[in-house]
Amino acid sequence: MRLKLILLSKSISQDYSVSSASRSLRFSTVLNILKKRPISAVLGILPILIPGFVVIILMIVFSSIDNDVPKVDLDLIHAKGVDKTARIIDIETQYNISINGVHPTIIHYSYNDNGQDRVSKYRVLEDRKIQDFGVGTEIDIKLYQGSSIILGLKPYKLEKGFFLLILFPFLVVGAPFLAYSVYHLLKEIKLYKHGNLMQGRLISSIQKRGLPFSNIGQSVSVLYEYEINGQRMVGESKTDDLSFVNNQSGDLIPIFVSNSNPKNSCMVPKQEAFRNSWNIKFE
Repeated sequence: MRLKLILLSKSISQDYSVSSASRSLRFSTVLNILKKRPISAVLGILPILIPGFVVIILMIVFSSIDNDVPKVDLDLIHAKGVDKTARIIDIETQYNISINGVHPTIIHYSYNDNGQDRVSKYRVLEDRKIQDFGVGTEIDIKLYQGSSIILGLKPYKLEKGFFLLILFPFLVVGAPFLAYSVYHLLKEIKLYKHGNLMQGRLISSIQKRGLPFSNIGQSVSVLYEYEINGQRMVGESKTDDLSFVNNQSGDLIPIFVSNSNPKNSCMVPKQEAFRNSWNIKFE
């Protein structure tokens, strides 16, 4: 089936200075562009998306765990706090968390503040310093404006930023593939939306296989030539229109050419032209 574009001029050589109005683009068109290079898209997105999802879930879980104890300003309490004595009422070991083989411990304690009994809790990661602690053990605390700390023990805060390090190796692997996919995606989107509509002459077309079993990414690689102000240009583009292999060398085909760089071009995808209502007439 021969594909020709109805233009005011039938000549392959056209005035490059002619501008093109911005065209609308559906999200499905963006996805179809990504499908043209499925291997780089998969290798770029999955190594980041899956670990990223896991890290987000872990950070949410650990954020809820971190809220088990009150947040305190250690330096402020040390500077302005009042020394008091408290009594341990419970010791809770968080066996579901292990840092270098040590489990965080939450110490629950009560104290008297201006005649009122109050309770608080404090998470630590110092098993040796608290090995003699038990219910009823008296401990020294420092109190300031309702917040308290246990003297001699550093509060342990779950480091959620640690989970971001999990992403790093995956970013190293996926980033080059993702950058490659995004570069070609943005390049083609710009051509679809703002490229000048012109004619190219088909040189050759070769059908490319897609991913195994699914055939995702199956396409036709098209080599074509066009002229810009008398200068011959050669372009290469991919299309998922497999019927294009029936076109013959020398056939005129519709192409988009960049306004800023005439060396950048792509074929006009027939299905996307109809889907996005670009009002390009084919025959």
